[in-house]
Amino acid sequence: MDKILQQRLVGAVVLVALGVILLPALLDGNGYSSRHDRNIQIPAKPQFTIVEEEKLEPAVIPTPMDARRETLDLASEGPPEPIQSWTLQVGTFSQEDNALAFRTTLRKQGYTAYLESSRSNGEKSYRVFIGPELEIAQLEKIKAKLKAEKNIDAFMLRHP
Repeated sequence: MDKILQQRLVGAVVLVALGVILLPALLDGNGYSSRHDRNIQIPAKPQFTIVEEEKLEPAVIPTPMDARRETLDLASEGPPEPIQSWTLQVGTFSQEDNALAFRTTLRKQGYTAYLESSRSNGEKSYRVFIGPELEIAQLEKIKAKLKAEKNIDAFMLRHP
């Protein structure tokens, strides 16, 4: 081996050995502040006073059902009638894409429109509805407006 190459290899080995020995001592994670003493004062144990619990009665909050029981005597009259809602059927389609497009058009015009699918005689159909509404008069207005503006013959159904 060449003498210069041999000296370079020995120098490299010495540098690596010094790095392996000295670097962990220099980079041990203990900085300047950890090598110096700190005067730490720990406060005395705090004094806590014992507070006696008050025994409170739980608050009674009336629910809508409680108010309804007050106005109705359920034992004598029986259960109240369920709330009835109505919907307006505005179209029936054999293609789902056409039904979805019509429903989207109605929604853009501000109506609450939805779609239901059904199967009759082995064929699937898609019905488009507006609603549901609690007031039948509201749907009557929509029905008249659709008839006048778009010549759509819609009809009222109970929902669901």
